[in-house]
Order: sequence, then C-alpha cells, then structure tokens
Amino acid sequence: MGRGRRYVLWGCFCLVSLIGLSAVAAGLVCFRFWLFLRLPPSVQPGVRWVEVRPGMGAMGIARLLRENGVVADAVQFRVLCWIRKGDQKLKAGEYAFSTLLTPEQVLDHLVHGRVFLHRLTIPEGSTLRDTARIIGEKHLASPDEVLRLSADPDFVRSLGLDSPSLEGYLYPDTYLLPRSSTASSILKAMVQQFRTRFPEEWKDRVSQSGLSVREVVILASMVEKEAVVDAERPVIAAVFFNRLKLGMPLQSDPTAVYDLDGFTGPITSAHLKRASPYNTYVNVGLPPGPICSPGSKSIKAVLYPEKVDHLYFVSNQDGTHHFSTTLGEHNEAVSRYLRKLKESRKQDGPESRAKTPSEQESVPGDSKPATGPNKEPDRKKRSP
Repeated sequence: MGRGRRYVLWGCFCLVSLIGLSAVAAGLVCFRFWLFLRLPPSVQPGVRWVEVRPGMGAMGIARLLRENGVVADAVQFRVLCWIRKGDQKLKAGEYAFSTLLTPEQVLDHLVHGRVFLHRLTIPEGSTLRDTARIIGEKHLASPDEVLRLSADPDFVRSLGLDSPSLEGYLYPDTYLLPRSSTASSILKAMVQQFRTRFPEEWKDRVSQSGLSVREVVILASMVEKEAVVDAERPVIAAVFFNRLKLGMPLQSDPTAVYDLDGFTGPITSAHLKRASPYNTYVNVGLPPGPICSPGSKSIKAVLYPEKVDHLYFVSNQDGTHHFSTTLGEHNEAVSRYLRKLKESRKQDGPESRAKTPSEQESVPGDSKPATGPNKEPDRKKRSP
C-alpha cells in the first residue's frame, strides 16, 4: 500500500472519529439540556423571591434566576428563551417562584407575567386616612401620595366623581395587587369597585328617592359607623330619614370626631359641642361629605330603609340598639343604659368608676331631639 493511500485512510479515520466524538458531545449536551428542562433546581420545597426590573434583558434575567436558585443554569435558560421565542416577552415584576418549578414553568410565569399579588384588605367603615395607612403598611404606595391624590380635584374628576375628595368612594373590599402598583392605580381600582358594586337597580332607586348618589353615600357612611348588627342598618337609616323630615339634627356621634386626625375615642360631651362642619350635633342636615367608606349593606339600607317612626336609638351594650319613637321612651332607655354601665364599672374596679358617661363620655347611639330635652319634636315640621 502506498504512502499516499495510508494518509488518506488515516485522514478518513480521524474525520470519522472527530464526527463520532462531536456526535457524542452533542448528544451529551442535548441530554444535559433535556435534563435541565425537566428537573427543578432543588428537590427541597421552598420559595425564591425575585424582582425582575423593567429593561432587564433575557440574559440578565437568566443570571438573576440562577443567582437566586430558581434555575440551575443561566446559559441554558437563555437558550430556552430563544427556542421558545420568549426573549422579548419576559414581564417585569415581583415573582415568588417555587423551587420545584421546572425551567419551562418558570419561563411560562415570566412570559405571562404571573407576578405575586399582595392582599390588601380595606375594612368597611375605613376613613380615607385609614385606607392610606393600610396601603402604606403593605408597602404598596406612599400614604402621603394616597392622601394627596384623593384630595386632588383634577384626579378626582378624572375618575368621573363630582366630589372634593375620594372619601366614601374607596370601596371596602379585598384587593390582590402587584408590587408595581401605584397610588393612582390602587385608587382607580377601588373607585371602579365602588361602581361595580352599585348595580343599576340601586341607581334607579336613587332617582326615585330624590337624593343624589353623593347624599346616599353620606348617609350610608353614617349608618356604617353607627351599626354593628346588619339587621339594624335599615332601621338606623330610617331614624336619620325621619329626623331629616322633621328638621331635627341627625346627632350622630361619629360625625363629631370625623375630622379629628388620629382620634381613637371615647367620644365625650365636649366632642359633641365642638365647632365642625361635620358635627351633626351643632349642624342641621347632612354633613358636607361622607365620614368613611360604607359597605354594600349600609348603602342598601339607605336605599331601602325600614318603614318605622323611630326618632331615637341608644346602645344596649351588646352591639344592638334600643329604638324609640317618643322622647319619654328614649329617656327611659338612656337611663337603663347608664345604670348598666355604672354597674359594670363597679365590677371593673375603682379606675373604671373615675368617670361616668353623664359626666364626660357621650352615650353611644344617644340621639337627642333638636327641640330640647323636655320637648317632643313637631312632627308636622319639614326640612326646607
């Protein structure tokens, strides 16, 4: 065999060997990538929190995921993005990835923007200040920014409301919000929920009642602050309507302290005498605006009040109230309340006996007549 033929054979052998080795290497790479796609980064269950910032490229996100233990290999994840054409579809946001997710599942979360949603619960009866504080505690937005926007005339008008602020229109509910939420987006969502929970039937009822939506919300906010038991909401609403018809002050205790920043109680006689446009003890008619965000039950109570003649109510000390039509009956109910409270304070010790409701605190739910303590209201009188 000639020397030239041996060189040719040797060259062929080397080429075949190289091709074989390349095939083996490619097979190993493919096998490794196959395992990468199907295996989570850890067999131990857990959660990895990752903040994907706007503007991060696919490789930057891949490195971030690798550094936080969400995927096992950044380069292979980048290749996966390229194969699935997800390079330009990855969404920014805060993610909570389970360590048991496969890379394909992680990519699916990022492409569809399945960010972690924070639960924000606004209780019924929350004021604007309460709402701003709760949002701030969840680190979703600055409380100051929430308050500023809520009183910004341009922003309020942009939401279609004829009101000086958003007080009363931030619907109390549970919201699921991403970390990327802003004060503006949160407030818009809450006002939209108010509209959603105010059905067409109620709008027709508002038209029939002769009230505006704003007046309904004002009354509902007062019912919300006064009522504890749902069954009493329509009755309390009826008391307010009856008083309005007779030109009597509404005398709702919560209105006397609404504009006292940081007030926690108890409400005293001095509070009931303080000069405030919201204080329905010193002003006849509705306060200038809502005093909290009412829930659906309170709004419905105002739209469908009980047909009763009650003008007064006082606490029974168990969440319910005693309702009265005449002043004499009401005075007897107040006396019973004071006796019960005095007895309970005797049992509590000397510190509780230091003050009595008649001396310092107001009587919860004690609606006194505008015509004086010893006179019945003129039932023929009507508000202008």
